[in-house]
Amino acid sequence: MSLPLERESNTPHQQSFKLKAILFPLGLFYRLWTKTLRITYLDQDGHAEMKEMSEPVIITLWHNRLFLAGEWHVRFRKKRRCYGLISGSRDGAWLETFYGWAGIRAVRGSRNRRGSEATRELIRLVKDGNDAGVTPDGSKGPKYQAKPGALFVARASRSPVALLSFSYSRAIRLNSWDQFIIPLPFSKIRVKTKILPYDELFNNKTLEQATRQVEQELMSITDDR
Repeated sequence: MSLPLERESNTPHQQSFKLKAILFPLGLFYRLWTKTLRITYLDQDGHAEMKEMSEPVIITLWHNRLFLAGEWHVRFRKKRRCYGLISGSRDGAWLETFYGWAGIRAVRGSRNRRGSEATRELIRLVKDGNDAGVTPDGSKGPKYQAKPGALFVARASRSPVALLSFSYSRAIRLNSWDQFIIPLPFSKIRVKTKILPYDELFNNKTLEQATRQVEQELMSITDDR
Protein backbone atom coordinates (compact mmCIF):
# COMPACT_ATOMS: atom_id res chain seq x y z
CA MET A 1 0.00 0.00 0.00
CA SER A 2 2.88 2.40 0.66
CA LEU A 3 4.16 2.40 -2.94
CA PRO A 4 1.00 3.86 -4.56
CA LEU A 5 0.80 6.51 -1.84
CA GLU A 6 4.43 7.47 -2.40
CA ARG A 7 3.89 7.70 -6.14
CA GLU A 8 0.86 9.91 -5.62
CA SER A 9 2.72 12.28 -3.31
CA ASN A 10 5.47 12.71 -5.89
CA THR A 11 3.03 13.61 -8.65
CA PRO A 12 2.20 17.30 -9.16
CA HIS A 13 -1.44 18.09 -8.50
CA GLN A 14 -3.45 18.60 -11.69
CA GLN A 15 -6.77 20.31 -12.25
CA SER A 16 -9.54 18.20 -13.74
CA PHE A 17 -10.66 18.68 -17.32
CA LYS A 18 -14.06 19.79 -16.03
CA LEU A 19 -12.55 22.55 -13.90
CA LYS A 20 -10.33 23.67 -16.77
CA ALA A 21 -13.41 23.93 -18.97
CA ILE A 22 -15.21 26.00 -16.33
CA LEU A 23 -12.20 28.34 -16.05
CA PHE A 24 -11.79 28.72 -19.83
CA PRO A 25 -14.02 31.84 -20.08
CA LEU A 26 -11.93 33.48 -17.35
CA GLY A 27 -8.87 32.89 -19.48
CA LEU A 28 -10.50 34.65 -22.42
CA PHE A 29 -11.50 37.51 -20.13
CA TYR A 30 -7.91 37.80 -18.91
CA ARG A 31 -6.59 37.97 -22.46
CA LEU A 32 -9.10 40.70 -23.37
CA TRP A 33 -8.21 42.57 -20.16
CA THR A 34 -4.49 42.65 -20.93
CA LYS A 35 -5.10 43.75 -24.53
CA THR A 36 -6.78 46.93 -23.27
CA LEU A 37 -3.66 48.00 -21.39
CA ARG A 38 -1.56 50.77 -22.95
CA ILE A 39 2.00 49.63 -22.42
CA THR A 40 4.92 52.04 -22.82
CA TYR A 41 8.40 50.54 -23.05
CA LEU A 42 11.00 53.14 -24.00
CA ASP A 43 14.55 52.60 -25.19
CA GLN A 44 15.90 54.47 -22.16
CA ASP A 45 13.90 52.16 -19.89
CA GLY A 46 15.69 49.10 -21.24
CA HIS A 47 13.84 48.36 -24.47
CA ALA A 48 16.87 49.06 -26.70
CA GLU A 49 19.05 46.82 -24.55
CA MET A 50 16.45 44.04 -24.61
CA LYS A 51 16.07 44.18 -28.40
CA GLU A 52 19.79 43.51 -28.74
CA MET A 53 19.68 40.50 -26.38
CA SER A 54 20.06 37.47 -28.63
CA GLU A 55 20.48 34.81 -25.93
CA PRO A 56 17.98 33.36 -23.44
CA VAL A 57 17.53 35.26 -20.20
CA ILE A 58 16.26 34.60 -16.70
CA ILE A 59 13.41 37.09 -16.32
CA THR A 60 13.35 38.24 -12.71
CA LEU A 61 10.50 40.27 -11.20
CA TRP A 62 8.80 40.73 -7.87
CA HIS A 63 5.92 38.37 -7.16
CA ASN A 64 3.33 41.16 -7.07
CA ARG A 65 4.12 42.11 -10.70
CA LEU A 66 3.30 38.67 -12.13
CA PHE A 67 -0.04 39.70 -13.64
CA LEU A 68 1.63 41.27 -16.69
CA ALA A 69 4.71 39.07 -17.04
CA GLY A 70 3.23 36.86 -19.73
CA GLU A 71 1.79 39.76 -21.72
CA TRP A 72 5.17 41.51 -21.67
CA HIS A 73 6.86 38.35 -22.93
CA VAL A 74 4.30 37.87 -25.70
CA ARG A 75 4.81 41.43 -26.90
CA PHE A 76 8.55 41.88 -26.50
CA ARG A 77 10.16 38.39 -26.43
CA LYS A 78 7.77 36.62 -28.78
CA LYS A 79 10.53 34.75 -30.65
CA ARG A 80 11.28 32.70 -27.53
CA ARG A 81 9.22 30.52 -25.25
CA CYS A 82 9.16 31.24 -21.54
CA TYR A 83 8.98 28.67 -18.74
CA GLY A 84 8.29 29.11 -15.05
CA LEU A 85 8.96 26.73 -12.16
CA ILE A 86 5.78 25.97 -10.22
CA SER A 87 5.28 23.73 -7.19
CA GLY A 88 3.38 20.48 -7.44
CA SER A 89 0.81 21.60 -4.86
CA ARG A 90 -2.88 22.34 -5.39
CA ASP A 91 -2.07 26.08 -5.36
CA GLY A 92 0.55 25.36 -8.02
CA ALA A 93 -2.15 23.83 -10.25
CA TRP A 94 -4.09 27.10 -10.11
CA LEU A 95 -0.95 29.06 -10.91
CA GLU A 96 -0.24 26.77 -13.87
CA THR A 97 -3.68 27.64 -15.24
CA PHE A 98 -2.97 31.36 -14.87
CA TYR A 99 0.45 30.93 -16.52
CA GLY A 100 -1.26 29.19 -19.43
CA TRP A 101 -3.56 32.17 -19.95
CA ALA A 102 -0.52 34.43 -19.94
CA GLY A 103 1.39 32.34 -22.48
CA ILE A 104 3.98 31.01 -20.02
CA ARG A 105 4.68 27.28 -19.90
CA ALA A 106 4.93 25.55 -16.54
CA VAL A 107 7.59 23.19 -15.24
CA ARG A 108 6.03 21.48 -12.23
CA GLY A 109 8.00 20.34 -9.20
CA SER A 110 7.04 17.32 -7.15
CA ARG A 111 5.82 17.90 -3.62
CA ASN A 112 8.24 15.52 -1.88
CA ARG A 113 11.38 16.03 -3.98
CA ARG A 114 11.36 19.79 -3.46
CA GLY A 115 11.43 20.47 -7.16
CA SER A 116 15.00 19.28 -7.77
CA GLU A 117 14.04 17.35 -10.91
CA ALA A 118 11.94 20.26 -12.16
CA THR A 119 14.81 22.68 -11.54
CA ARG A 120 17.14 20.52 -13.62
CA GLU A 121 14.51 20.44 -16.36
CA LEU A 122 14.24 24.23 -16.29
CA ILE A 123 18.03 24.58 -16.58
CA ARG A 124 17.99 22.25 -19.58
CA LEU A 125 15.23 24.30 -21.24
CA VAL A 126 17.23 27.51 -20.79
CA LYS A 127 20.33 25.88 -22.27
CA ASP A 128 18.13 24.84 -25.22
CA GLY A 129 17.39 28.51 -25.92
CA ASN A 130 14.26 29.29 -23.89
CA ASP A 131 13.69 32.07 -21.38
CA ALA A 132 12.77 31.31 -17.77
CA GLY A 133 10.90 33.42 -15.26
CA VAL A 134 11.53 33.62 -11.51
CA THR A 135 10.18 35.69 -8.62
CA PRO A 136 13.01 36.15 -6.09
CA ASP A 137 10.65 36.95 -3.20
CA GLY A 138 8.03 34.29 -4.03
CA SER A 139 6.02 32.39 -3.38
CA LYS A 140 5.50 33.32 0.29
CA GLY A 141 7.75 36.33 0.84
CA PRO A 142 8.72 38.41 2.62
CA LYS A 143 7.82 41.02 0.04
CA TYR A 144 10.80 42.49 -1.87
CA GLN A 145 13.35 40.25 -0.14
CA ALA A 146 15.25 38.13 -2.65
CA LYS A 147 16.19 34.55 -1.82
CA PRO A 148 19.42 32.94 -3.11
CA GLY A 149 17.55 30.00 -4.62
CA ALA A 150 15.98 32.28 -7.20
CA LEU A 151 19.37 32.74 -8.90
CA PHE A 152 20.27 29.06 -9.04
CA VAL A 153 18.92 28.57 -12.58
CA ALA A 154 20.80 31.64 -13.86
CA ARG A 155 24.08 30.51 -12.32
CA ALA A 156 23.72 26.88 -13.43
CA SER A 157 22.76 27.81 -17.02
CA ARG A 158 25.30 30.67 -17.17
CA SER A 159 22.56 33.02 -18.38
CA PRO A 160 22.10 36.77 -17.97
CA VAL A 161 19.41 38.00 -15.60
CA ALA A 162 16.79 40.36 -17.05
CA LEU A 163 15.21 42.46 -14.30
CA LEU A 164 11.61 43.41 -15.09
CA SER A 165 9.23 45.84 -13.40
CA PHE A 166 5.95 47.61 -14.13
CA SER A 167 4.39 50.84 -12.87
CA TYR A 168 0.69 51.60 -13.27
CA SER A 169 -1.52 54.65 -13.74
CA ARG A 170 -4.47 52.84 -12.14
CA ALA A 171 -4.45 49.52 -10.32
CA ILE A 172 -5.81 47.62 -7.34
CA ARG A 173 -3.71 45.87 -4.71
CA LEU A 174 -4.93 42.66 -3.17
CA ASN A 175 -4.81 42.02 0.56
CA SER A 176 -2.09 39.39 0.19
CA TRP A 177 1.43 39.04 1.61
CA ASP A 178 2.88 40.77 -1.48
CA GLN A 179 0.00 43.19 -2.16
CA PHE A 180 -0.44 41.63 -5.59
CA ILE A 181 -1.10 44.33 -8.19
CA ILE A 182 -3.81 44.11 -10.87
CA PRO A 183 -3.89 46.99 -13.38
CA LEU A 184 -7.34 48.29 -14.23
CA PRO A 185 -8.57 47.97 -17.83
CA PHE A 186 -7.38 50.72 -20.20
CA SER A 187 -4.78 51.90 -17.68
CA LYS A 188 -1.28 53.01 -18.66
CA ILE A 189 1.65 50.73 -17.93
CA ARG A 190 5.30 51.72 -17.93
CA VAL A 191 7.85 48.93 -18.34
CA LYS A 192 11.41 49.04 -17.07
CA THR A 193 14.06 46.38 -17.59
CA LYS A 194 17.74 46.01 -16.85
CA ILE A 195 20.05 43.21 -17.94
CA LEU A 196 22.72 41.91 -15.58
CA PRO A 197 25.31 39.90 -17.57
CA TYR A 198 26.36 36.57 -16.12
CA ASP A 199 29.99 37.61 -15.55
CA GLU A 200 29.03 40.85 -13.83
CA LEU A 201 26.62 39.10 -11.51
CA PHE A 202 28.46 35.91 -10.58
CA ASN A 203 32.20 36.30 -11.15
CA ASN A 204 34.10 36.75 -7.86
CA LYS A 205 30.81 36.87 -5.91
CA THR A 206 29.12 34.42 -3.59
CA LEU A 207 25.51 33.48 -4.34
CA GLU A 208 24.43 35.61 -1.38
CA GLN A 209 26.29 38.64 -2.75
CA ALA A 210 24.74 38.15 -6.19
CA THR A 211 21.31 37.87 -4.56
CA ARG A 212 21.73 41.16 -2.70
CA GLN A 213 22.81 42.85 -5.95
CA VAL A 214 19.70 41.57 -7.74
CA GLU A 215 17.53 42.75 -4.86
CA GLN A 216 19.03 46.25 -4.93
CA GLU A 217 18.99 46.57 -8.72
CA LEU A 218 15.38 45.35 -8.95
CA MET A 219 14.25 47.81 -6.28
CA SER A 220 16.00 50.61 -8.23
CA ILE A 221 13.56 50.10 -11.15
CA THR A 222 10.52 49.46 -8.96
CA ASP A 223 8.03 52.31 -8.62
CA ASP A 224 5.94 51.36 -5.58
CA ARG A 225 3.85 54.50 -5.16
